[in-house]
This record gives sequence, structure tokens and C-alpha cells, in this order.
Amino acid sequence: MSTYQPMANPNHSGWTLTGWHVLGAILVFFSVLFVVNGVFLYYAITTFTGIETSDAYRKGISYNQNLQEERRFEQLGWQGKIAGDGKTIKLTLLTQDGTPVRGMDVSGKVGRPATDKFDQTVTFKDQGNGIYAAKDANLAPGNWIVVVEVREPVSQNSEPRFRLKERLWLSQ
Repeated sequence: MSTYQPMANPNHSGWTLTGWHVLGAILVFFSVLFVVNGVFLYYAITTFTGIETSDAYRKGISYNQNLQEERRFEQLGWQGKIAGDGKTIKLTLLTQDGTPVRGMDVSGKVGRPATDKFDQTVTFKDQGNGIYAAKDANLAPGNWIVVVEVREPVSQNSEPRFRLKERLWLSQ
């Protein structure tokens, strides 16, 4: 009686894939996945404050009023341009036909785009010829956002006549 004996495979190294190998590979894969997700989660939580805009609910309610205000500004046709050197911020304000706008009360806020830590309020003084300057700003080099509101001098608490929001880049 002869027993069946398979021929030996000359290319076989003697190692075989078992269920323990598969289990180990799956555990290593998911361990690496959890560690990477944990690192991403840590950096997401520690670098983002969670506040996109302050008082978002009230801004959402007044959205239509904001659109009407923007249309009113567009119909007025004023043009504004912000410039600055770190110590002084200048606003040039012209009408639609290029005539300088004089004698207005101009106030503004200056801040960094990514944080409200450096926000400050500035007051612009009329320099004549449609130029308004805020000399009390001490801004470090970098990217700043300047928001300016222009009002009639006789009606301080009325709606703004013009509003401008621009980025200002200050170099060394």
C-alpha cells in the first residue's frame, strides 16, 4: 500500500500566512489610523477657537438689512482706498465722479485676520482733499484688516453713509 506524498515545492520558503498574521496586520493598520487621527484631532482642537464670527445669530437675522445697506452704498457710488505705513492709516474717499469727500466723521477698527487679540479702534481726522488719517495706530508688519465707517458729522448715531473693509499689508 502506498501513501500519497505531494511533491515538494522548491520555491516554498517554509513561511505560511496564518490567521494570526492577518489579525496582527489589521491591528497594526487600525493602530496607525487611530494615532494619525488623534494627531489631526489634537491640532484641529488646539489651533481653532471655534468662533467664526461673533454674534452670528444676530448677523443672520439682519442679513436682508445688510444687503439693503450694501445696495445703498453702491448707489451712492463713493470709492475708498486704504493705505498705511504702520503708524498712520490713510483713507482716500472720493465720489463717483472723483470729487473728494470732505467733512465726514470717520471711525474704524483694525485687526488681524486670524485673531481678535490685536483689534483696536482708530479715529480718522480729516486732512483735506478727501484724505482722512488715523495717526494713533501702531501696527506691526504683516496682514491687517481695516474696517471703516463714514457718517455725517451732524448725525453721529445715524446709519453709516459708507462702509469699507480692506486688507492692509505692512512690510518691514
